[in-house]
Amino acid sequence: MSGDSGGANGGSGERPLLVTLLDYSQQVVYFGVTLILLVAIGMLFVSVGASLLAVFEVDPLQTTLAILDRVLLITIFVELLITIEVIVRERQIVAEPFVLIGLVAVVRRILLVTAEAGQSVDDPEKFLNLVTELGVLTALVISLAAALYVARRTQRRQEEAS
Repeated sequence: MSGDSGGANGGSGERPLLVTLLDYSQQVVYFGVTLILLVAIGMLFVSVGASLLAVFEVDPLQTTLAILDRVLLITIFVELLITIEVIVRERQIVAEPFVLIGLVAVVRRILLVTAEAGQSVDDPEKFLNLVTELGVLTALVISLAAALYVARRTQRRQEEAS
């Protein structure tokens, strides 16, 4: 930071040019990623609206699954935006948002696999593969939930200690 004394540039108290350039570059990248995520979220909202309008032309179950898939994807993107905000504001990477993103992504996949399994009961090999995938995804949910618990508990202990 600019108030540091005895820095790597001879103790003048100013940040080295490379550190300043990297900081600005990082900010530009985060800004670009944020804009892309916001555009993607807007496109997903439009897609959800179009799916809602087409509910009477297509199978209602398929429409519901498509909408749920898109809403969960919007949730993932919003969590990514929150993660970027935390990284920019606190200048550190925190594990909790990443674990939440992973948890939402796995739940999203579980819902899609469940719907797909219901439609592939006639094909025993495909059905077995989907059931196996559900088992792996369930183990992943349990692991991510445990990681989230540990991350939150660790964060609380650090806050209490300070």
